[in-house]
Amino acid sequence: MESTRNLVLSLFPPNQQANLSLQRLADHAEVFTRAGTLRGRLDAFVSLFNWLRESDHRIVEPLCSPGTAVEWQRPEWKREAVWLSTLDASLELRDRYHAGIAAILEETDGVSLFADAGLPTDRGLLPETFDRFFRIVLPSPREEHDLAKLFLRLFPSQREVNRFFSLPPQMLERIATLSTPVDNSEAWEKPLESLLDAICLLGARIQGLGLSEKLRLRSQPGPVRQSAFYRLSISIQHLVDAVRGDGDVAASAQAWKANVGECRAELETIIAHLDARGVNLDVVYALDVIEKSLARMEIIAGVLVAQPGAPKLVTAQRLVRDVIRGRLNDRSMVNLASNSFRLLARKIVEWAGRTGEHYIASNRAEYWGMWKASLGGGLLTVGTAAIKLVVTHQGWPPFVEGFLAGLNYAVSFVLMQNFHLVLATKQPSMTGATLARIIGRMRENSHSGELVIYSARIFRTQLAAALGNIVAVSAGAVVFCMIWRAVLGLPFLSEEVAHYTVNSLNPLHSGTIFYAIVTGVILWLSSLAGGWIENWAVYHQLPRAIAEHRLGSFMKPERLSEIADSFSQNIAGWGVSIVLGFMLGMTPVFGRFFGLPLDVRHVTLSTGMLALGVSSLGLSAFGVSALVWAGLGIAVVFVLNLSVSFYLALRLALGAQDVSRSDHWHIMRSLIRHFLSSPREFFLPPADEPAPTTEISASH
Repeated sequence: MESTRNLVLSLFPPNQQANLSLQRLADHAEVFTRAGTLRGRLDAFVSLFNWLRESDHRIVEPLCSPGTAVEWQRPEWKREAVWLSTLDASLELRDRYHAGIAAILEETDGVSLFADAGLPTDRGLLPETFDRFFRIVLPSPREEHDLAKLFLRLFPSQREVNRFFSLPPQMLERIATLSTPVDNSEAWEKPLESLLDAICLLGARIQGLGLSEKLRLRSQPGPVRQSAFYRLSISIQHLVDAVRGDGDVAASAQAWKANVGECRAELETIIAHLDARGVNLDVVYALDVIEKSLARMEIIAGVLVAQPGAPKLVTAQRLVRDVIRGRLNDRSMVNLASNSFRLLARKIVEWAGRTGEHYIASNRAEYWGMWKASLGGGLLTVGTAAIKLVVTHQGWPPFVEGFLAGLNYAVSFVLMQNFHLVLATKQPSMTGATLARIIGRMRENSHSGELVIYSARIFRTQLAAALGNIVAVSAGAVVFCMIWRAVLGLPFLSEEVAHYTVNSLNPLHSGTIFYAIVTGVILWLSSLAGGWIENWAVYHQLPRAIAEHRLGSFMKPERLSEIADSFSQNIAGWGVSIVLGFMLGMTPVFGRFFGLPLDVRHVTLSTGMLALGVSSLGLSAFGVSALVWAGLGIAVVFVLNLSVSFYLALRLALGAQDVSRSDHWHIMRSLIRHFLSSPREFFLPPADEPAPTTEISASH
């Protein structure tokens, strides 16, 4: 029998047979068709596949054009074009090649590829994280019989997947027709069994998770046997039996699809109940597993019930693309984290957004009320800044200093929360989440005018709060220093501490710019912490536990209910205040511990400390230049604190609302145009502002 190498070369004119690339192709084909073991066959196939995808300017022209697509004319596809033309030209060569492919399909198992690739396991987030980590850092055996391992060798990166599957459909169909034994039903018996086993495994996984206690508590009440998840395995078994020839495939597929739709409706019910029951990573992870498993089942079912020919090829290509990308994602820690935190971030953002609604003034009465609250917050900050300066200049151990500074901040912020005062820098991270919720609804309802109204409200409210804080803390610091000097006969701050306080705000000769950015990040993180704490309290049903506590035998139930309601209303604000306070206090300590240049610059606190320093010694003690630079530093801190925290909150919230980048730019352009046409609305509320029709407090 003629060797495969000679068979390939004989298809071309004698003057082209000496072409080095053509001879190399013939060598690869010879090795593959002659391989007698699975290992040898897999190695030869991967080697041929890798060689074909390399760009080649010198290989001969194809025997015939494999299609009209322009991609075939590119150098990076030239080798594939030549190879496909040889398979098209020689039935004997094609039979030999298809025999090798059929042997691979017969000797490998695709259950893991179809049932597991790209799908998170149901073990939970933490075990999956550790498993992926060790899978990355430790070598793994070849496992010749696992079809998933072969596809990882063929497509080692997303770039290779995109390169291949971005081809036009007619090219992919041509490649599949010539390079796989499409008409050999015996070659596909093993893959068919793998698909049937995979859909059964997926159904069992979905059923187990859907009927777990953590999801049953959040689903529609009723008997387990009536659950869509319970009935899923039954409908899958009917579909599998029908595909094997024991029933009506169309009717079984229709019943299975209806069952899947009921499962998705149940998922929507569970997600809707997360507000009442709370959410944690295990719940999010389970929902993600179910949703992705349902999507994979639908693709597999599409392959099983599709008509032979082009329809089956199209669905099979979709399945192969999905499992290959999924197998690559299985090795990604970033992909695991982003998927698992997506819904959790959305719920936390929603809670932060509801808190942010209280920081948006809708009319002139609320606007001037915000001024009053911010003036009160600024006056309280005078004491906070004074205590902070005392604590940080006593020479105490770093941890003690940081803890006391954080405790000082936390107590101050909690007092503001309880007395309904306002600290301007707590607003942006909250109102950013609120704006994102509004954008999500405005995008759906196309109410761009209402979006502009809300944006103007947020801007002028935050500006009023910030200016109120600055004015009050400055005036309060001056009065405080005057009283201190009148009572004790000494300046509040020593000359050394006062000069250090003023000079530390110079934006050019200190780390003020970087520290202000760090503080903006801390402000954003504290808002997330507040949303997470509220979510944690709801998940563990703490308000209900307080209302039903055994102390009810010693006090009136109405009193316990009041305490529970107060806890429920304030837990997010308390959480933000405490976390923000200790993060501001401990960040410089952590910086010193790790040798990092970390400090904080909070606009209201920095303004108060600057005013205390100047008031202690008088304006003449510093010089005009130092005071001007310190004032510029305060302006820089003001802009960076608010803009960084607002940007991060808005960016996270927009991602949680699935708002695309194109929507980002469209929204920004609309706001800029409106600002240029009506700038006054962004600084002062109109006398009679129209009330938007979409309520931002609408329930989700």
